[in-house]
Amino acid sequence: MIDVSLDFMPAFYHRQLGLKWGEAYYFDPEFRAKVDATRDRYLYEILGRYGVGSPNPRPATSLFIQPIDLFMRTQGAEWRFPEDGTVESWGKPWQGLSLADIEALTPDEAAMHPVVDAIIAQYHELRKLYGDQADVLGLRSGRLNMHSPYTTAHQLMGEELFLLMSDNPQAARKIFAKVWDIYQAVFERIARAIDAPRFNHVILGDCAASMVSPALYRECILPVNMTVADAFPGCTYHSCGISTHLLGEFARLPRMKAVQLGPGTDLRLAHQRIRRHACLQPLLDPVLVRDGTQGEVSSLVAAVVEVLQERGDGLLCAWSFDAATPVGNVAAIYETVAERNATKNNP
Repeated sequence: MIDVSLDFMPAFYHRQLGLKWGEAYYFDPEFRAKVDATRDRYLYEILGRYGVGSPNPRPATSLFIQPIDLFMRTQGAEWRFPEDGTVESWGKPWQGLSLADIEALTPDEAAMHPVVDAIIAQYHELRKLYGDQADVLGLRSGRLNMHSPYTTAHQLMGEELFLLMSDNPQAARKIFAKVWDIYQAVFERIARAIDAPRFNHVILGDCAASMVSPALYRECILPVNMTVADAFPGCTYHSCGISTHLLGEFARLPRMKAVQLGPGTDLRLAHQRIRRHACLQPLLDPVLVRDGTQGEVSSLVAAVVEVLQERGDGLLCAWSFDAATPVGNVAAIYETVAERNATKNNP
């Protein structure tokens, strides 16, 4: 059975409904609940026949901030809160720092940053409203969602990271190790404060992976990714760029239960190289879904589903759809998947 995971960007709802995000979405639980409820009711109106949205949405009992943005804020990046988007981190706090400067940073200082206090305070507010259903960052699910040390370091340092990786791979690996230490300190403090269970799965977002060669990935990035993945019973790996050239390296990650691959990645080759127990979760091209015809979208989806069905199952990640995405094209995704599932079940 092939499933679909759908995610429109906030700009879609801002354009269609006038919904606003801003800072209140993150630090006012009642405001966030109203936004999420309005969003879910609208999704039900336009796509409810495919099981999307809800006519009676459940309260928004959890707060989620992208882990890379949380990390960036602990290091001094500025946060901005657009009305039609999620929180944005501005600045490159580690740009220009030496290896010695970075190694001198203390994970405990990051864990005690006021933004971490604010996240914990939000949990207590949610706890008052929703009791045991309250959560922040999804930690009470036992799943740790984070960006890879390399992708995080790229945001912290900018393009100078690539020069360092080429000229001094050992120094780059030390920087990645520091990022991992800080992530652990921050998440462990929050987990203790909210009485989260022991983590049983890591979702490792490596959004900048496709920007390097297989050799550079193998030498600099793979060791720390293997260290992170090996610390958990299960791992989901995410690379949202064109990643065909790195599939052999991704296959080395231990305990991988699922892998999310960006548009343009050779899915058939991924099927061959990634171990069969790992669920393939390809990302659909949001530009094609926005600009293509319904027929083009259906053809794309049918080709992806064909490979996933050969494998046995899979998940289509229909994510990051912007304000101009036609609802009819999104409906074409669901209709094509339903048709292919039915054909598979009733040959």
